[in-house]
Amino acid sequence: MNQIIKFGTDGWRGIIADTFTFDNLRIVTQAVCDYLDENGLPKEVAIGFDRRFLSEDFAKVSAEVFAGNGVTVFLSPEPCPTPHVSFFVKRRKLPLGVMITASHNNYRYNGFKLKEKFGGSAFPDTTKNVERFIGKSPVRQVLFREAKKMEKIIETPLDEGYDQLIESLVDLSAIRESNLKVVVDSMNGVCGTKLAHYIQSPTCKVTTLRAERDTMFGGLAPEPKEEYLELLAEYVINLKADLGLANDGDGDRTAGVHTDGSFFSPLEMIALLALYLIEVKGLKGLLATNNANTLYLKKIADDHNLPCKNTPIGFKYIAEIMLKEPLLIGGEESGGITIQGYLPERDGILVDLLLCEMVAKRGKSVKDLLKELYERYGEFHFRRKDFAVETEKGTRQVKNLALKPPKTLCGYKVVNVDSLDGTKIFLECGGWILFRQSGTEPVLRIYTEMPKVDELDKIISEGMKSLGEAND
Repeated sequence: MNQIIKFGTDGWRGIIADTFTFDNLRIVTQAVCDYLDENGLPKEVAIGFDRRFLSEDFAKVSAEVFAGNGVTVFLSPEPCPTPHVSFFVKRRKLPLGVMITASHNNYRYNGFKLKEKFGGSAFPDTTKNVERFIGKSPVRQVLFREAKKMEKIIETPLDEGYDQLIESLVDLSAIRESNLKVVVDSMNGVCGTKLAHYIQSPTCKVTTLRAERDTMFGGLAPEPKEEYLELLAEYVINLKADLGLANDGDGDRTAGVHTDGSFFSPLEMIALLALYLIEVKGLKGLLATNNANTLYLKKIADDHNLPCKNTPIGFKYIAEIMLKEPLLIGGEESGGITIQGYLPERDGILVDLLLCEMVAKRGKSVKDLLKELYERYGEFHFRRKDFAVETEKGTRQVKNLALKPPKTLCGYKVVNVDSLDGTKIFLECGGWILFRQSGTEPVLRIYTEMPKVDELDKIISEGMKSLGEAND
């Protein structure tokens, strides 16, 4: 059973009716109960769920097992964003929270995310401890109706007080009083019309795409990747919108498109937001980035005499820094970003709102702000491509590449190689390419940041060749 239920980069995920089953969910929930018992933690948890197929049913079954172990469950009565679970856990001082979601994975998947008392993703030590209990105890369960009568399952919204936190971090009035045109693609996920809820006004217009539930996600994965944002780009161009934004299935990440329909990457977002927080809002603190994030953050930090730290991939590492040091902004390539004053957690809607505030207050388009960024720190562009590769094979290929890296790529000399997380190759032009096997699915990810847009596909292609050569 341990081979089936494994916590990856963020939680345990599996294909519905294959490894992600009601029985396996009961087993992993029982392991969490045993973890609470052994560590003498309070017997209270929160459970939220997304809009995936059977998510509400999976949430109820997990709640039944918790109740069967004497644990009181605060269960969301409807689909909610992952950040709401984290917020509730911290506000109510609960030891753990559970989110039933597979985040950005396609419709075939579901998953089980753990949140800790500080309001963020469970640390590796916690998930490893939970894994120790998998299959060790028989599952104890109380039927949902009986558990409700016993008040062991309490259905309650998890976002009480959340709006006040958002209002303390974002100048919503400035956005509502602006003349912004915003298009947001909720990708059939839990964000629905939430962005419009915050900023729609007679002058600020918000058009929401795919706000309804669709458990098939239109045949696409609910992930704000460049190749999935064609519909958003079409609407932004036709409506002459100022911003095009997209949120993933469980609402903790964002990306978007520019006014011309080109990809507005999370790396561009975090760089512009870092400058905005420092130079307009007057904030200071550490900038935290993971191994696949933009080199702009280090440049910005150095320019403003601020510290900058690089971590392995996984938002939990950003959260760990935030709990120990005064963080200004931190984030990951996949669109998860947090800022000073918020939880050690990703939040797509928060980032959307901050971007709207930035454009409204700076009075410049994102394209103009990026031109200023290029003038100050040099021009770099980002791309990520995912390839279906079995986990064992991909992991082996990436490790071998570190031992046998190429001498040049795209005509640029290789100047350094690191293995903090995956194999990252640095080039003399200042660009880089990273090879990493996913921790949540059988996918090999290749990330690159280069001075010229037309070099991105070429370097990924050459990188794939070098990956194969390293394993000959």
